Amino acid sequence: MNRQKLLKISGLFVGIVVVLLVGLTILVKVVISPELIKKTVLPKISAAINRQVSLGDVSVSIFSGIRLHDLAVQDREGDQPFVKAAALRLDYRLWPLLRKRVEIRQIRLESPLVRVVRNADGSFNFSDLIVKKEKPASDPKEKSPINLAVSQVTLSDGRVIFDDRLGLGGKPCQTEISAIQFAAEQISLDGAFPISLQAALPGGLQFDLSGTVATVGSGPTVALGAKLIAKDLTKLAAGLPPSLGEKIKKIDLAGGLELNLKLAGAAKQPKELLQGGELTLNSIQLTAGGQRPTIAGQLLLAKDSLESKGLTLTVKDQPLAIGLKAANLLAKPIRLSVAVSGDTLDLNKLLPAKAKATAPSAGASGAAPVTAKVAPKPEPGPLKLPLIANGTVTLNSLLFRTLTISKPALSWRLVDNVLTVDSLKGGLAGGSFSDTARVNLGVKGFSYSTQLTVQGVQADQLVAALAPKASGSIFGALAFKADLQGNGTQPESIKRNLNGNGNFAITDGKLTGEGFMPQLTGYLKADALRVLRFSRYEGDFAVKNSIVTLNTALDGSDAKFKTSGTAGFDKSINMGLDLRLSPAITGQVVRGSAGRFLTDSQGWGILPLKVVGTVGSPRFTLDSAQAGEHLRGKLQEELSNRLLKDKQGQPRPEKQLLEQGLKGLFGR
Repeated sequence: MNRQKLLKISGLFVGIVVVLLVGLTILVKVVISPELIKKTVLPKISAAINRQVSLGDVSVSIFSGIRLHDLAVQDREGDQPFVKAAALRLDYRLWPLLRKRVEIRQIRLESPLVRVVRNADGSFNFSDLIVKKEKPASDPKEKSPINLAVSQVTLSDGRVIFDDRLGLGGKPCQTEISAIQFAAEQISLDGAFPISLQAALPGGLQFDLSGTVATVGSGPTVALGAKLIAKDLTKLAAGLPPSLGEKIKKIDLAGGLELNLKLAGAAKQPKELLQGGELTLNSIQLTAGGQRPTIAGQLLLAKDSLESKGLTLTVKDQPLAIGLKAANLLAKPIRLSVAVSGDTLDLNKLLPAKAKATAPSAGASGAAPVTAKVAPKPEPGPLKLPLIANGTVTLNSLLFRTLTISKPALSWRLVDNVLTVDSLKGGLAGGSFSDTARVNLGVKGFSYSTQLTVQGVQADQLVAALAPKASGSIFGALAFKADLQGNGTQPESIKRNLNGNGNFAITDGKLTGEGFMPQLTGYLKADALRVLRFSRYEGDFAVKNSIVTLNTALDGSDAKFKTSGTAGFDKSINMGLDLRLSPAITGQVVRGSAGRFLTDSQGWGILPLKVVGTVGSPRFTLDSAQAGEHLRGKLQEELSNRLLKDKQGQPRPEKQLLEQGLKGLFGR
């Protein structure tokens, strides 16, 4: 074949191809034209959603497909777009167009925007779109002039704006989700196809979703993995709506978290989609109660439960391991179990610093300013917690003020809004303590009861920690039991409602220090009593209406006494003190021949006293009634022996006269 003939054949082939391409281009523009789309498609969409739908230019190319420009769906009010997109691109297969069938290889939505509005009445700008409408009995379907099939859908650089006009806490706000990327491939109404979604949420949150969707036509089911990452919680708080962000800013969140979820099941049952996952806490910090604890570790999520893994709470450089289990999360009541363990916990690091006292400033007249009375806080409760819980706390040691509690252990449970402390025990100051308690959270003010037992605790160590001002006033091994009940959480209601009873015993100890003993020593002018040693000091008490009724007895080498009376929560006291002093001490207190009338048969002096005033500043006076009773008995015995009886022991006539004189002297 010569060269000229080859050129003719080639030219003819090229001409045929050009004619075919031109013909196909004309065919495409006839089948898919802007006029056809605007005439047939847009009106149906507008009527279906009751919103105006507009479309800019439509470009059609055999090689690049169809491109829709400036697609917009107006809001119901029509003033702003509900949905819009810069461009919608459809890549199709060429040859099916000859059969008026559009097979889309890809639908690509570029820079779409969805604007969601919550109105002041709580309704949304899409509320009418989700209302189910009844279909007419006969609804003949028109045959669409376009037969459409789609293989892939992608979305790039999308945005969702949430305009909340109702707001949180009455403060309207706007939130934006940006950088939305979406892809779905091999789309099928009956089979399964993969999807993926990425987005940037407010505050730097990153969201990622991928997996498969199936049976879209008959009821969608999903198998998805979701990931939510917050690398900087400080930035997250700054990006939240003001009403919510302000509250979070107060606790000054820091650190990061990552949430991974596995979702599977029917889309119409969203509560049952969770199959598992994990929440990783990366050194999260917050400020609460004057402290800034750090929490780190993982929470492993199952379908209806969660469990902690390597979870630690660190406060003031003191780590505590937290074992957490929760079940029945999708129903009520939730079941929770918490186990806390650690080495040493120093509560002194957690206690608020004491404010330094400042001298009151005088006003213009020199008088101290009047402090307005603060209204008492309302009592909390009642609470209705949809929760059944139990827990334990175990430590090697617990430090509180000057006390070291060894091996403290707590076991508790919460059922029907009642918190029960089954056991609280530990070693304390050379001895031990144990306690049980019950708190009813279902009533206002929380009613409570407790049973406390203390054995062998050194009293001086306990007093030094709990009442520093009385430090050094009492020594010995303390045994104590108390059964108390009450209601209320405010100081005044606690004092008013507390009641119960108990007993105590201190062995091999001594009384000294400030308050009671120095005042008694000063009153008796007996320096030997500044330190009162005893083998046993015991008593019982009852509490009611802010008053403690107290009965005690002390057995010492230099003194013995019994007390009976009351002490108020305002520190007032009103007691009778039946004091017995050793012969040596009695000789210092009572001098002269009358002294023998204040002694018993062993020479111990008897001083019945009354004690009033306050615990820190008691006042002692002689109980004249009791003293007179004792003196009268002693005088009668002495005079009877010496004056009123004859040698044969018979009463003399002077007895009647002496008895009348004693009655006048002692008022009896």
